Amino acid sequence: YMERKYENIYRELNVTPTKQRVDLAKLIFSKKQHFTAADLISIADRKNLNISMATIYNTLSLLETKGMLKTINIENDLKFYDTNLENHHHLYNTTMSTLTDIDHDQVVFSDFPELPKNLQIESTEVLIKVRNK
Repeated sequence: YMERKYENIYRELNVTPTKQRVDLAKLIFSKKQHFTAADLISIADRKNLNISMATIYNTLSLLETKGMLKTINIENDLKFYDTNLENHHHLYNTTMSTLTDIDHDQVVFSDFPELPKNLQIESTEVLIKVRNK
């Protein structure tokens, strides 16, 4: 049953569910989590899944493009993937390099900048950076 669930993720995207893609989907979608490509590569290696880095990057890119994964860019070279697609904010600990969810309603905006008349706010996403004392 689980296999089929992960295969269907790709079938619904009209993408062939190869063994490697299904294995990656199991790692990614087994729980709500934040991870980097490097995290995923090391987990796949630890589990001896035999998946190339290129396949991992391509699969992440595919899932991101198709809206199955949210991305949070922390710095130019640091991008987290998030399986939680609901509207929410993040707390990033620069000391620990960890990302934590903040419920959407825990952040309240008192005011927004004036927007051009032809634009409307689609969503807001706050990234709060902290470090250990």
